[in-house]
Amino acid sequence: MQKGLFITATDTDVGKTFICGAIAAAIKGRGIRVGVVKPVASGGVIGANGKLVSEDATFLMSAAGIGEEQRQQVNPVCLRPALTPAVAAAECGVTIDTAQLISTCQAMIAKSELTLVEGVGGILAPIWRDYLVADMMLELKLPALLVTRPDLGTINHTVLTTEYARQRGINLAGIIINRWDEDKVTVLERSNLAYIERLTGLPVLGKFPAVSMVQPGQASMKRLGELAEQHLAVDDIISLMTGVEEIA
Repeated sequence: MQKGLFITATDTDVGKTFICGAIAAAIKGRGIRVGVVKPVASGGVIGANGKLVSEDATFLMSAAGIGEEQRQQVNPVCLRPALTPAVAAAECGVTIDTAQLISTCQAMIAKSELTLVEGVGGILAPIWRDYLVADMMLELKLPALLVTRPDLGTINHTVLTTEYARQRGINLAGIIINRWDEDKVTVLERSNLAYIERLTGLPVLGKFPAVSMVQPGQASMKRLGELAEQHLAVDDIISLMTGVEEIA
């Protein structure tokens, strides 16, 4: 069994990179060698070395303690336009080899104790032509976590995503709600949570607080891992990744 987890979300800008990094930091904090892969990223920026880089990949590498020399193994495709990858690639005249993306993920899984693979956008985001994030999830055969938000509209987005995943045979194993502010939640957020649990039948494995920008770095990533231990069901998440036991 492949020991890993796919992190997806109901939409872009929900915070799946942040949650993926938090889980990676927590796992690393337990002394486990964790791998991370962001197979394809758009919205790349010019880095200090003058090359196009993904800031999401930089964040994940810092969380997992992976050096710059492994960037290509973490993020094999980085596109400059901030568009869905299939469109960004077409705009740049780039051909995306989806088989190579799968091979890159499998290589990281093979050399790490546990591996987190992060998608792009939601599960229907086109990676290349008609090849969707959902198709990558099916090929990798990893259990998946869905990152969602607590505010108005989240019930619709979350339930539709889980229903589509079931129709495609994707193993969506749990939900994490990001930007949950326990001191400010109202009947809106609490009723959203209740309906998400009831309508999806999936366990909510954490409600992560809204936090200020976390910069890559050992100290900040250690703190991020500590926050994950406080607000996420890290034991259950690791169990999903290892296949040791199922969530009750």
